[in-house]
Order: sequence, then C-alpha cells, then structure tokens
Amino acid sequence: MRLRFLLPAAGVLLPVRGVVAQSTPVADIVYRNALVWTGDSARPSAEALAVRGGRLVAIGRDGDVQPFIGPTTKQVDLGGRRLVPGFIDAHWHLPTASRADLVGAGNVQEIVARLQRWAAKLPKGAWVVGRGWTPSDFPQNAAHKRYLDAAFPDRPVLLTDRDGHQSLANSVALRLAKVTAATKDPAQGVIEREQGGAPTGLLKESASGLVSRLVPPPTAADIARRIHEESRAAASLGNTMVHEASRRAPRGAVFEALAAAARADTMTLRWYVSVPFDPNATRAQLLHYVQLSKQFSGPWLRYGIAKGMLDGTVDAQTAAMLEPYANTDATGLPFWPAGTLNRGVVRYDSAGLQVELHAIGDKAVRMALDAYAQARKVNGVRDSRHRVEHVEVPSPRDLPRFRQLGVIASTQAIFATPDVTTLTNYAPLLGPKRAALSNNFRQFDEAGAVQAFGSDYPVFPMDVIRGIYTAVTRLTPEGTPKGGWYPAGRISVEAALRHYTRDAAYAGFMETEVGMLRVGMLADFVVLSEDILRVAPEQLLRVKVERTVVGGREVYTR
Repeated sequence: MRLRFLLPAAGVLLPVRGVVAQSTPVADIVYRNALVWTGDSARPSAEALAVRGGRLVAIGRDGDVQPFIGPTTKQVDLGGRRLVPGFIDAHWHLPTASRADLVGAGNVQEIVARLQRWAAKLPKGAWVVGRGWTPSDFPQNAAHKRYLDAAFPDRPVLLTDRDGHQSLANSVALRLAKVTAATKDPAQGVIEREQGGAPTGLLKESASGLVSRLVPPPTAADIARRIHEESRAAASLGNTMVHEASRRAPRGAVFEALAAAARADTMTLRWYVSVPFDPNATRAQLLHYVQLSKQFSGPWLRYGIAKGMLDGTVDAQTAAMLEPYANTDATGLPFWPAGTLNRGVVRYDSAGLQVELHAIGDKAVRMALDAYAQARKVNGVRDSRHRVEHVEVPSPRDLPRFRQLGVIASTQAIFATPDVTTLTNYAPLLGPKRAALSNNFRQFDEAGAVQAFGSDYPVFPMDVIRGIYTAVTRLTPEGTPKGGWYPAGRISVEAALRHYTRDAAYAGFMETEVGMLRVGMLADFVVLSEDILRVAPEQLLRVKVERTVVGGREVYTR
C-alpha cells in the first residue's frame, strides 16, 4: 500500500537559508546565479544548486554550494535566469502512427490540400490518414464523406478529429470496412447517417474502430523512433515526465521499447504508463497489472495506474451531460452503467491500483466520483489518489467532493483556449451557463482540490508555457477575445506552475522524488529565458525554455 505524504500549502516567495546534505561530496555540476523557484513552500527560493549522481545535494545561495565544488565539478552560470522544477505533463499520449497534420486547417479546401501533399509521398493505394480536424473546419460544423470523395475517389482516407473521439472516412474506406446502412452502431459508438440510413462517413467513439482496424499498424522500428522523437520534443518544452494515458495493453512494441530503454538506462523522459481499466477484467489481469507496478517502479518507468473512458467529448456531443446539449435532445453517451462502473472501480481499488477515468460531461464526472465513493465505502479509506481526467464541465455541486474523496482533478490548461471551435461549436453546444464554468481552473483551486495539469497531447501541443499563458489569460495566442474568455476562471502564474510540477508529481505518487527542488530529490529542472513570475501575463508566450535537466542529465539546451 502506498503511504500518504501531505503537501504543504503554497507560500510566498521569500529568501531562504541554504540547505545542504549532511556530508559534502563533490558535485558533478553546480548551477549558480539563478532565480530559483523551488516549489517548496517551506523554502521557496534560492540562487544555486548542486547535483551529484542525478540528485540535488545542495540548494541555497551561491556561497552555500561552494563546499561542493571540486576539481572535476562543472560550473554553470545561469546569468540570473529563472529556474523552476521540471514540468510534468499529467495527461499525455504517445502518437505511434505517422499522419497528415490537419491542426488549424480552418476549412475543407485546406484539409484536402494537406492530404494531397501527404498522399503524394505514399505508395500508390496506401491509406491516407490524418489527424487534427475540428467541426468548425466544415460547413455548418458537419463533417461529411463528400468532402473527401472528390479528391480521393480510389484510395481509402480516414481522418481523426483533434480530440481523437470521432473520425471521418471516405466512401472507399467505408466500402473496404463493409460499413453500410445495414451496419448496426457498435457498443459505445455511433455511425452518423443520412435520413435513409446511409453512413455520412462520420464515426463517433468506438465506431471509428470499424474502419481504423484496417489501417496498417506502425512497425516496431517506427515506434522506437517515435518514442525517441517525442522524448526530444518533450524536453525542448521543459517536460521531464509524462503520465501516458493511452491505456494500451502492457505488451507489444510500445511496452517492449519502453522496458528496454529503462533497463538500458537510456531514457531522457520519465514515464508513468497506464494499463486498461475494464470493469470486467479477470482476476489474472488485475494480478498482472499489480505485478507490473512492482516490476516497473523506478524513477524512469512506472506502472500502477489504470485508464478508463467514461464518456466522449462536447464537440462530438458524446460527453455525458445531466441536461441536454443546447437546442437538442442529446445528453451524450455514458460508456458504462453506474453499477458496472462501480463494481469495476471497487475491484481495481481493492487490488491497490490507481484509477483515472476520462469524464468530461457533468453526468460522467458525477458517475466517476460516485464510483470512487463506493470504493471507499467497500474497501475503506486509503491513499488511492484516483483521478478524473479532463473534468471539463463539472456540476458546481460536485466540486467539494474532490477534496472530500481525495480525488485528483486532472485538467488541461490549454483546453481553455477560446479558438474558433470553442466559440462556434463547443460553447454553443453547452449554452452560456455551462460554458462559463467549463475548463474553469480557479473553481478547483477554490474547492481545495489537488489539480494536476496536462496537455492531452497530441490533441493539443505539450507546450507548458502556452498552457500557463492560457490558464492565466484565457486568451488565444493572438490575444483574443479582448478581456479573455470567461475571465473569472483565470489563475495566477504561480498556481499554474504548481499544477504542472508539485501537484502533477503528487498525482503520480512521485512527490517525494520530483515536482519540487529539495535536497535528496531528483535533479529535474528547467531554465527559462525570462522570469515567468514577473513577465506581464499577455507577454508570457515570449518566455522560452533554455535548458532542461532530467536526473542531472542535460537533455535539452536551446
């Protein structure tokens, strides 16, 4: 059973006395002349730190690290730059397939143009796959196969939307998959249809699998390369750890590649990897997941969390809502009955596994909290730290329950971006009352919940600085709309930093190792080009990551 470590309350930034280890071993490297935000409210600021063997052996004023400097110690003068704990992305996905990038296309013509450029590089007849479209890219916010058929009359096309919860297939792809008017909707999925029953090409939730199963999977070499590339990209944005939420079965190329890298000690990014949450999992499966959490419990690769999907998304109208979407009779698509969900959570909790449930709509969020309450009732109170992922549209009535039940609010700061899809599809579907409280991060802080920030990459960029900017300003990168989108939901820069570091570490049972800068903890930190705590909010995007250090290893230098 995991032990509970209480987090100290946030404090003001004040000068502190130096803190050093009891002995004074020679440091491998010393960083001096910095503005250090430690994330540790007991000792919030410093000027220098010393690293040995991947851990912090001293932190304090410049003079405090002097005893740790020997003839082999490397010294780095940071020129007064801001240094913060390494960023932790608490909700992240490893993209394994190579696809056309449709993010920000804006219209059908641009989508087709990007796909044609992509297809020109592929063998004749190969599947054309892409990701990143949004409903606002299509006329009347309605994706349809006719927009693809003219450009690709003889090869299959499958496009996943930005959120990953609906796909658009052309007629060739539907024909290959044998999806017709007679095809029934699969469990937890919807085939959108014309009035006569013919598929429109839009496939929601599990219905996407009817076609995606035919797309050739990436090779083991492809996956190993993607892990390397994505780790480098993460480091360039200051990420030192990710909570991988793809709920893959722990076998196959991804599992083997990560395990091999951990054994070889060649990782540059820490991973906390989810297994599938299935209410009907066998006892043998649960025992296997528990064994994995014991086998992989080191600082670079860890298991012990199970990811489940409880509903869909607002944009697809599959997020489960207590009241219908505006101007519709639709209330979304809960994936499990409450009784089935509750029994499953009780079983995973009894096995000592952490559970994270994707729940976006207020009905799904309530169902998740009810399931966690049932686990407490049946199994007793323990330090489970179960999580609700995304929790975009919670009922105000349920906010206090996060603290009461010890449940983590795993939110995504960048989701509050008021882009065209948010303003023309997402918000109108919710209506003004619910939209005003959606992706409102202040309400979780005021309710006393532990809130861990992530990106949901590749749904949105894993750019922490942009996430902080969004949480603080509720503006697009272009600075719109004037005054911010429902600005009452804004939080401070320091609060956002805390959610990306200390709180995210706590959400992954790593708060004694990472998320703060304290003697004895792992040396994970980021050096920024400017003082993020003093830059005007509207200027936050000019802050760049200068250097990323993970376990004392400099994995990125600008």
